[in-house]
Amino acid sequence: MSLTRMAQVKQTMMLSEELTSFTNSLRQEAATISEVIGQSAFGLNNKEIITILSAYSEHKSSLTSITIVRKNRTNVWVGRWKGEVVHEVNTELAEEAYVYAIEGRPGDGGEGFEDIYIEPSEGRPVITYTKHFADQSNQPAGTLYLDLGLKTLSKSLSDIPGPDQEKIFIFDANGSAIAHPSLIKMEAYKTFRKVPHIGNLGDPVAKAIYQKISTGNFDMTDIKVGKEAWLVSIARNQDVGDSDWFAVSVIPRQVVLGPVLDRAKLVTFISLVIVVAAIIISQLVGRSIARPLGKLASAAAAVQELDLKLAVSELSYFDELRKTEKAFRAMLRSLDVFAKYVPSSLVRRLMQLQANGYSVIAEERKVTILFTDVVGYTSISDGMPPAELAALLNEYFEILVDKVIEHGGTVDKFIGDALMVFWNAPDHQPDHADRAIQAGLAIQEAVRGFNALRSAKGLMPLETRIGMHTGLVLAGEIGSTERMNYTIVGDAVNTAARLESLGKSVGQMLCISSSTKDEAHGIYQWQEVDRIILRGRSDQTLVYTIKDA
Repeated sequence: MSLTRMAQVKQTMMLSEELTSFTNSLRQEAATISEVIGQSAFGLNNKEIITILSAYSEHKSSLTSITIVRKNRTNVWVGRWKGEVVHEVNTELAEEAYVYAIEGRPGDGGEGFEDIYIEPSEGRPVITYTKHFADQSNQPAGTLYLDLGLKTLSKSLSDIPGPDQEKIFIFDANGSAIAHPSLIKMEAYKTFRKVPHIGNLGDPVAKAIYQKISTGNFDMTDIKVGKEAWLVSIARNQDVGDSDWFAVSVIPRQVVLGPVLDRAKLVTFISLVIVVAAIIISQLVGRSIARPLGKLASAAAAVQELDLKLAVSELSYFDELRKTEKAFRAMLRSLDVFAKYVPSSLVRRLMQLQANGYSVIAEERKVTILFTDVVGYTSISDGMPPAELAALLNEYFEILVDKVIEHGGTVDKFIGDALMVFWNAPDHQPDHADRAIQAGLAIQEAVRGFNALRSAKGLMPLETRIGMHTGLVLAGEIGSTERMNYTIVGDAVNTAARLESLGKSVGQMLCISSSTKDEAHGIYQWQEVDRIILRGRSDQTLVYTIKDA
């Protein structure tokens, strides 16, 4: 135990010295770069700066990026992206970076390491070293920023050899994680909203040690977390950034005492053979059971998301599991038939809303409603065989629904050759009027292409009239316990339908009410087509269309 503690303390001190050496090296490198740049600050152009910084970055994998900011608010950025060294001129920086560069002077006390922060453009936690530089006349010329990524720093410090099962991590006095094994495993370009905290990395040992250090306990040698005891060694660094850094090493106590206890348990050769055989047999049997169960579990999770496009093949030799697999495939076939009669995208979204705690009960909501209808449908469908008519309508509605979904609309129902769609329910869509208008224009464009193909075959076109209105409705689940439907009801629905019918009398294929026009924020070529009193209304309704629509 004493030898282990000695090795652990030595390891922690080595880690602290490595950290100090690392930061001192970075200070020296920053001074060298700023000296090279500063001596040519007035004559060195962006291309030359990029060449110098790129050559430097090629050999410094620990650096995330280097930024040179001049006094005139121009900058050059060189960094690593997906393994390659890239550059950018006048990249977007936080205003604070410009203030430091403009007001900073070499040796003004504002240089050095900053506390960890989230880099605004890429959303990655970094530590920045700031260095001001002067020109040949010793006049302040700008500022150098060296950024270190936490993943790179964690990897560099974790490479230091130590005792078996030792875990090392570093954090500052605020609890910001600087190095930790979990940071090495994170995605290369994962983005963060806030700096990772040592207490939120899923490591109960690191969290417990931080809590003790935050109360001023820097000299602990042991800690118990749950049922497991750990040997602890802590080194405190006070000359890196504004806050103290703590390098911590922990080793499970069981690692030290375990071998002694294990050697005390003697087993016979026959017992060892039996145990090994039992393990092999249990593994084989377990895999033959777990494989089909795992596939069924994955398939069930997919069904939960209404993903029915999957196959469940028979993998099990056990009758009970084979029967389960057959029953599951039968359920998938039944659900596939059911899915053809419900809007699966709407059902999936309602499931997500309910899972997130949002209600889908009927509520008053302002929506934009769109109705479509085929001009002269009766004459087109007259005499057509039912199967041919169904195929034509399916092809036609496929085009319309694609454009509706593309613009975030909710398909309510198909009424013969008519389609009813609405926006701003169930999701809140502040731009619902613009979405509806753009969907209507996209439908007209798509139908023109569809009709061009029909005309080339000598078939009659399916000209489409569209009516659009914005108003208050009751939106939500409406129906009985046996048959429920997410829909909207209200006078606004009738108004949208009447505007679509109005197109026949005013000779327009797109009729939009003034309420939709007033709600829209986009720029369209509006044209007033009529002022009418709709059935059941006393006030005039202004009807518009969009020129060249």
